Amino acid sequence: MDGRAFADASGYRRDIDGMRALAVLGVLLFHIDPRLLPGGFAGVDVFFVISGFLITSILARQIRERRFSFSGFYLRRIRRIAPAYFAVTLATLAAGVFLLQAEDLRPLGRSALWSVLSVPNVYFWLSLDSGYFAPDSRQVPLLHLWSLGVEEQFYLVWPALLLLGLRRLGQRTVAVLLVPLILWSFHYAHLKSISDPAFAYYMLPARAGELGLGALLALLPKARRSTGKGGIGDEALAAAGLGLILASYALLGGDTRFPGWTAFWPCLGAALLILAGGRRQCAVMAPLRWTPVVWIGLISYSLYLWHWPVLAFTRYFYNSITPALGASAIVMIMVLSVASHYLIERPARHSRMPAGAQFALLFLLPVLVLVPVSWLPARYSRDVAAFVDGSVYGNTRESLRVHTAAAYEYEGNCQLSEYDPEVLRRPACVHGAPQAGTPQVLLWGDSHAAHHIGVVGTIAEHAGLGVRNASYSTCPPVRSEGAEYGMPQFREGCARFREQMQAAADGYATVVLAAQWSVHFRNRGFGADLERTIDELLARGKQVVLLGQAPAFPAYDRACETRNLRLKVVDCVSLAMRPDRGVGEANRRLQRLTDTREGVHYLDIHDALCRDGVCSPYLDGRPVYFDTTHLSMDGSWLIGRKLVAAGWALPAPFRRVDAAAAASAAPNPPHRTKP
Repeated sequence: MDGRAFADASGYRRDIDGMRALAVLGVLLFHIDPRLLPGGFAGVDVFFVISGFLITSILARQIRERRFSFSGFYLRRIRRIAPAYFAVTLATLAAGVFLLQAEDLRPLGRSALWSVLSVPNVYFWLSLDSGYFAPDSRQVPLLHLWSLGVEEQFYLVWPALLLLGLRRLGQRTVAVLLVPLILWSFHYAHLKSISDPAFAYYMLPARAGELGLGALLALLPKARRSTGKGGIGDEALAAAGLGLILASYALLGGDTRFPGWTAFWPCLGAALLILAGGRRQCAVMAPLRWTPVVWIGLISYSLYLWHWPVLAFTRYFYNSITPALGASAIVMIMVLSVASHYLIERPARHSRMPAGAQFALLFLLPVLVLVPVSWLPARYSRDVAAFVDGSVYGNTRESLRVHTAAAYEYEGNCQLSEYDPEVLRRPACVHGAPQAGTPQVLLWGDSHAAHHIGVVGTIAEHAGLGVRNASYSTCPPVRSEGAEYGMPQFREGCARFREQMQAAADGYATVVLAAQWSVHFRNRGFGADLERTIDELLARGKQVVLLGQAPAFPAYDRACETRNLRLKVVDCVSLAMRPDRGVGEANRRLQRLTDTREGVHYLDIHDALCRDGVCSPYLDGRPVYFDTTHLSMDGSWLIGRKLVAAGWALPAPFRRVDAAAAASAAPNPPHRTKP
C-alpha cells in the first residue's frame, strides 16, 4: 500500500511514500552488501509499522462510517498484493528451472507452493536450516516473501478483531489495550530470539508489536495527525524519528540479537516520522516529499518483490556480489520493478471489472496455475551435481561432495554441538602415527580446530606422534573467569567443555590451540583469557602450538563447478581467488605471543594457499574448502601432505622423532559416516 491509500480530509500524504522509499532502499543496500548499510534489514520493520498504520487507518474510518465489509477489504488486498506477488513467484520458478540444480529446484517449488498459500514465513521457519554450517540463505530465491506472509496473516485476523473492538469497546479503549500487547510482542520476540531465533524472525507473534505500533498511531486522536504548519515539537519528533531509523541502519548488524527490543528503535523511529509527517511544512520531512523519493516509494512494493530473486540468482553463481555485479543487478531490478508497477500493479488496482471477475482473474486463476506448477518434478533441471567433469580432478570422476565435505561429517572428527563428557575417550578421534601408542598431542578449539584435523594429523604422523582432537562449535580454547563465549545456543555446553579440556591437558605433552581467532578477539577480554590459558599450560610443562586462522574466501562456493556446467558463465577458480593479505591481524597477535614466551610455537597453512601475492581455496586444481572459511576434510589432509612433502619447517613439538615415520605414507582421510 502506498501513501495514496491513506487520505483524510486534508489530502494525500507524500511523506508516507517517502518513508517507504527510506525502508526499501535500506533493505536493498543491505542485501546487495551488508557493508553498505549493516542494519538496513530494519527497513522491513519500518514497512511493518507503515502497514499497520495505513491498514488500521482505513479500517477504522470505514468502521466508523459503517462502510466496512470483509469482502471489500480482502478484494482490495487481492488487487494490491496478489498480481505482482504471483508474477514474481511464477517468474522465479521459471528462472529456477533453467538456472538451478535439481536439488535446489525442489525446495524452490516447495517454497513457491507455501507462498501461494500465504504462509511462506511458516515454511522458512520450519524448513530453512539456520545452523552454523547451514547453506547460504542469500541464495534462496523466494526467502524475502516471509515478510509478505507475516502481513497477509495480520490481514486475516486484524480486521475482525478491530471491528469487534471498535463496536464493543470504542476506539480509545482499543488503543489503550494495544499498548501492553505491543510491549508483550517485543518482549516475546526478545526472548524467542534466543530460544527459537527462526520463529522470532519469521512468525507473526514476534512481529505483531511492529504492526501494532502502526495500528496504535492510527487510533490516536485525529487532531494529532492533522496536516498543517509544523512547530518545534513536530520538527523534534521528525528529527528523532529519522535519526532512530538511520542510526539503526548504521549500528545494527548481522550479529545483533534481532528482532525484539533492538527492533523497537527503528519501529519507534517510523512511528515518530508518521506522527510528525502529517504537518505539511515540517522541514525535517521535506526530503521524504521530494518527487524522486516519493516515486521510489510508489514502486517500492515491486522493488521489494523483484530485488531478492535477482540478487539470489546472482549469488547462486557468483556467491558474492562485486561492485560491477551490484550495478548490473540494480539496473535489472529497476527495469523489472518499473515494468511490474506500471504493467501489473496499477492496472490491477484500478480494475473496473465486477468483483467476482476480479477475484477469479487476480487470485483464483493464478492460484490454480501456481499450485501444480510448484509441484513440477525436479527432472526439468538437469542434475549435474553427482559428478563433475574429469578435468576438475584430473582423470577421476570423484564426487564433488566427497571432496568438499565438512569436517563434522566424519567419524574421526570429535566436534561437538552438545556437551559430551565422553568425547576424550573416543578411539576414532585419534590420528597420527599408528605405532605412537597413547596420543601425546591434543588439538583443542572450535570448528576451526576441527577443520585442521588433516593438517595436524599428517604432521603428527610424520613426526611419529599420536594426536587426539576435541572441539566444540564456536567455542574458543581458553579458560575464562566469568566471560561467555560462543553462539548463544552453544554457550552452556561451551563453558563445561572448556573446563574439561583445561583439566584434560595434563595428559598430553603438546596442546594445539586453534579457533576462528578474528571473531573471538572481538570479545573484550578474550586476549587476556588466551594469554592466561597459555601461561597456565606452560606452567604445567606443556608445549603450546598456536594454529593460525586459515585464509577466508568470501567468493568461494563449493558447488560452483556443478552450477557452472549449466551456463559456463563463471571461472570458479579465478572467481574465488583473492589478493594475499598476509596472516591478518588476529594471526599477527598469535605470532607476537610466540615471540614473548618460551615453549609457544606458531603454525599456519598460509603458504600452501597463497603464492605470488594471490590466495586460492584450490590446490592442485581441486577445491580444499567446505565453505568460505572452513577447510573440507579432504582438503585438510591434502594440505597436510603438501606441507610435509615440501619440507616446511615445523614447530619443535612436531619435528620427526621416529625415523620410520619419514618413510611411511601420509594417512588416508578417516572414514566418513554421514552422507
